[in-house]
Amino acid sequence: MAESSESPRDGDGTVENRDPRFAELDTQIKADQAIQERRTAPTPKRQRRRSRPGVPAAVRKDISRCAQQLRRYRKLFIADPKLRERAGRFLRSLLPPKRKRGRPGLATVNKAIMLRKKLRRQYANEKPKEIWKRIYPEAIPGYASMDWKRRKAERFLLWKQVRNRRHR
Repeated sequence: MAESSESPRDGDGTVENRDPRFAELDTQIKADQAIQERRTAPTPKRQRRRSRPGVPAAVRKDISRCAQQLRRYRKLFIADPKLRERAGRFLRSLLPPKRKRGRPGLATVNKAIMLRKKLRRQYANEKPKEIWKRIYPEAIPGYASMDWKRRKAERFLLWKQVRNRRHR
């Protein structure tokens, strides 16, 4: 009788000197066993997220007082289910800080507007052209070192930007 090419099983359950045709089947069995072990393994507990800092006690007290006062309108809230959301949005719109709409203004334009207001009060008898001549050197950075063409362009640009801001 011919000897078998298979040797007895090792302690880990694999067979040595197996036919190479079974290699794919062996890897598939090992993969299935690994998946099964992962499914049966206990899952670690999720850590709770830390909550954000709560509402300060004084604010919580005022909000509760406001809600108590709104309970007088219980029937209105029951009759209109959307009223609660609308009331919440309205309350949120009244709370500070108020958001300014649009892009933030340019620093040079802000400065020119403030100077213009101040100088119009200070030099009430002067013409607007003369007041603007006082504004340009202070509002436009590097104005003194510019050539005359650049100064003219910067003056016109600043004047136009201030005008546009006023007429929005």
